[in-house]
Amino acid sequence: MHTPGGRVSTVIGGVQYSSRGTIKLNVSSINVNVASNGDGTNYRTVTAKPRTAEISFDRLVDNNGTPLKWNETVMLMTNLSVTFYEQDTGATHLLTNACFTGDPGQDLGSGEVSGVGIAADTYETI
Repeated sequence: MHTPGGRVSTVIGGVQYSSRGTIKLNVSSINVNVASNGDGTNYRTVTAKPRTAEISFDRLVDNNGTPLKWNETVMLMTNLSVTFYEQDTGATHLLTNACFTGDPGQDLGSGEVSGVGIAADTYETI
């Protein structure tokens, strides 16, 4: 039986965090665009881009139930190691030299922190 996804553990800087919803990885370091010349032939342009992850967190983010204060100190952290481990497939995704991106917002009713992303210099899956 094919199991494409499932439970995911998130470890950032050696601390396990509780993520919510879907984690979307964009792991290519390039963006390719295609356009047409005046005679109808195509050309492409290649531009560099960061490897990213879109993610939302539980307000009580770490495995001890400690709230992470999504303030300037956290958002300015750099050189993070981020690991996503797919428990049901055994796949491990490693993002290194990472930082947080975005504009975090917290839903006081559900405790969900959204608007947060991760950008990294390198990506590897094992």
